[in-house]
Amino acid sequence: MAKKMKLPVASSKPVPVKIVHDEPMETAKDESRERKWKAEDALRDIERAEGHKRDKDLMGDVKKLAKEKVKSLNKVCGQ
Repeated sequence: MAKKMKLPVASSKPVPVKIVHDEPMETAKDESRERKWKAEDALRDIERAEGHKRDKDLMGDVKKLAKEKVKSLNKVCGQ
């Protein structure tokens, strides 16, 4: 079997780095974009909820599931 040779390792010191700001700096434009995205996302949530409310079969299943959840929580709470 061939003898394994170890490769030489350079022993230089790491370059010191000064961390000026460890969090990303947000500009007013970034904040505005984030706020708009949150508003759009909330609107999509509301639209989905309204669609669910109009689906009678789904709401029947939701109410049944909610009753089961309340029942299991009552067991945990001792009621």
